[in-house]
Amino acid sequence: MSFKHLALLALSPLALGSISVIDPSDYADLSADAKDNTILADYTTDNGGPMYLSADIAGRYSYSDTDVEYDHTTLSVNANDTSVLVITEGSTANLSYVTIVKEGYTTWLNQASFFGVNAAVNVANASTASIDHTNITVHNGAANVFAYGTGTTVYVSDTDLYSSGPVSHGLYAAGNATIHASSVRAYSGGNRCSSFSGDTPAGYIHVSDSIAHTAGIGSAIFYALGEVYGTNVVGVAKQAPVLFSDGAQEAYFENVDLTAGLLAGTVMFSSAERQTGAVLSFTNSRLTTSTEDMPALWFGNVIAQASLVATELNTSSGVLLVANSSQVTQAFDHFAGVEENSSIKPAQVTVSVAESDLVGDIVAYNGSSIVWNLTEHSSWTGSAYTAGTGSASFTVSLDDTSVWTLTSDVTVDDFTNGDTKNKNIRSKGHSIHYSKSAAGNAWLKSRTISLPGGGKLKPRA
Repeated sequence: MSFKHLALLALSPLALGSISVIDPSDYADLSADAKDNTILADYTTDNGGPMYLSADIAGRYSYSDTDVEYDHTTLSVNANDTSVLVITEGSTANLSYVTIVKEGYTTWLNQASFFGVNAAVNVANASTASIDHTNITVHNGAANVFAYGTGTTVYVSDTDLYSSGPVSHGLYAAGNATIHASSVRAYSGGNRCSSFSGDTPAGYIHVSDSIAHTAGIGSAIFYALGEVYGTNVVGVAKQAPVLFSDGAQEAYFENVDLTAGLLAGTVMFSSAERQTGAVLSFTNSRLTTSTEDMPALWFGNVIAQASLVATELNTSSGVLLVANSSQVTQAFDHFAGVEENSSIKPAQVTVSVAESDLVGDIVAYNGSSIVWNLTEHSSWTGSAYTAGTGSASFTVSLDDTSVWTLTSDVTVDDFTNGDTKNKNIRSKGHSIHYSKSAAGNAWLKSRTISLPGGGKLKPRA
């Protein structure tokens, strides 16, 4: 099924033009894969299987410690737990103008997800593969290209990726492997099938000038366990965020236009103990959420830093950011809090906004904290509020080039302003209540100060 989207046409300044974007679902027989795409990725003991590689990776065409080249040919297999092409133990492979077709199911989801069993192309153990002008089609649940191991590097360009079935990721790197992709068109119709994904141990994904489209629940455009980089990427995740990030991972996006259809625009969380060091960056980009219950950015059980430079956040919900003491369930279709995991802790998020015009609220739930910094000619129309239990907090700062237009009264802990006369506040009759005991508010000297528009800057206990 085709999808319409707004593609980014220039790096700086932001330039948008409406075009029709084509992905592999436009020419695939989606009805033939409907049964595959109803299978859910169930990681329970009976279906997940062992968390270690239980057998050697099987492939119809397997190469170890050798060089291989395929040009203008078709490679295929129809067998369970069997890859089409396996490149391992320091091998080098070059594929150009190749058609690769994979059919056959995986017995254990953990084997497929973490080790690439059943993947169409599996590259491992310090091997290198270059893939260009290739069409890789996977039915029944398998990754298109899987890379594993320190020193393993895969280059993919001018290639179409199509998949059906659960955990059918497009490009998947784990075990410290790296994938570089450009001019890739990816579509997955199944459950938990991210287009560009890393997994534990860390994977490193670099994607540029590409298109991604996912249809299934939990199928994000990017999944970060390690580092992901997206430049000039257009993507639509119909039933998922555009990014899942689990733990202290890093995600960097430049000149992307991404649309999310479930949960939030981006979701950064820790599935186990709360971790610190998560990083999210958007530059010259646009992030859109398509339903009224979705914030643009969501953080739970994690300590994170985010950067927004010349970036649009478009939401129907009117919520820019949520920080909460919760995480994503294994089903990847809803959030769960301490009622399901007593070790979950509040999120702590620091956001730096530059050269951006944002409209919407920021919300801290259940003792979470948000530091919100406006710099470099940014504007924010919105409010900050808390919900749930615990003592949530906000710190808001503006430099003297940025403007805040209030949409309701706001209570903050620290408030700093590069314009000491507060002429860059548009209060519209609303007031900012600040903590007089907070060290960052010493400059206010516990005063009540009139704001432009009739509101007040008032001290509180």
